[in-house]
Amino acid sequence: MAKKLSVSKSVSHQCSVIGLSCLHSDYRLLYFASKTLHFSFQKLDDLPLYNKKGKVGDFSFYHFEDKVNHLNYYLFSNKNEGKIAVSAHKNFDYFLLIDDVIDTVVQLELLSRLRSIPILQAAMSIPISSLKDLDILIEDIELHLIEIKKQKKDNFNLWIE
Repeated sequence: MAKKLSVSKSVSHQCSVIGLSCLHSDYRLLYFASKTLHFSFQKLDDLPLYNKKGKVGDFSFYHFEDKVNHLNYYLFSNKNEGKIAVSAHKNFDYFLLIDDVIDTVVQLELLSRLRSIPILQAAMSIPISSLKDLDILIEDIELHLIEIKKQKKDNFNLWIE
């Protein structure tokens, strides 16, 4: 008799998500965000996102590591060539995902600073419970980061040989 293999979902993800509405391009948003938040986002390869039907598309993807607070910030676009990464929140143009749950005071300060950016129309905290495919999104991000690290390692090894 054949056995079925099932993959269980993780119990909970410790992250915070902020939705951003901005009609400008990602590099303009990053310019103002870097100035206002004192973050230095690094452009990474576009993030390929998938849903249950297959690949949704490739979306611009940025990373900032806060070494003092031990947090990683990921900024990615929600829209690209008519495709939407997170369809439940299609009114947002970008998402800022923080890899840990941040304190309410810190979150309010971050939202206040984001809202002071002149080209942003809205910055709102998104409840994790409203993101039904959060597991898939985080899995896609983790796999993408692993692939980027593998490529860097392979490129480094080319120089050593």
